[in-house]
Amino acid sequence: MKFRRYLRKLSSFLTQLGGAMLKAALTTFILGILLVSIMHYMGVPVPSGDDLWRGVERLAHVLS
Repeated sequence: MKFRRYLRKLSSFLTQLGGAMLKAALTTFILGILLVSIMHYMGVPVPSGDDLWRGVERLAHVLS
């Protein structure tokens, strides 16, 4: 009996955690698009996606 109760609690926790992670990822994505759009409208040079990806790869290489 106790095992099922703990399993239900764990399942509920993981469901809520997954929902929170999904909300955080979507919010970050939407705010990123909004920020880049505003910067582009103001005339700020915005790097391309390829440039950003290369920067992330370099950072990952330095941190590894």
